[in-house]
Amino acid sequence: MKFGKIESKNVLGIFDVKKDDMSDKEKLVNFASNYWADAMLSAGNKQISYQIGNGVIELSDKDIEVFKKTFNDYILKIFPTNGNKIMLWTSNGEYFDRVGTDAYLRQIMKACKLPLTCLPSDICMNIYNTKIELDDSYKYDVIYSLEDKKVK
Repeated sequence: MKFGKIESKNVLGIFDVKKDDMSDKEKLVNFASNYWADAMLSAGNKQISYQIGNGVIELSDKDIEVFKKTFNDYILKIFPTNGNKIMLWTSNGEYFDRVGTDAYLRQIMKACKLPLTCLPSDICMNIYNTKIELDDSYKYDVIYSLEDKKVK
């Protein structure tokens, strides 16, 4: 095999490296943001907008990605420590005008420029530093736990 004249060139390579070493905190918050994003996409008649009579608000893939990034950034800044928790909740369409949602979700939705009414109704999520729980009429269901490596 013969090679022609090979010249030496300086080349700069940029590689996209997947971040496999996410901290436990990042894994937890990422799971929560994916949960909310999936709930928003599949809300249908459980979407607040639909329940208050305005029809379903369709979200694009870009809207969902912006939401997840904004959610992750915001929650990581206020991540709970020492047994404290962050509670994220939405009311249903019937009570939305009076009750609305918690302040954290209001800030997240404002930052990603999405209406509050595209959120699913009647969700209450507690984020602790080691687990995520859903509250369903005071029955707490752990949907993700770092200790048990449990995903439900």
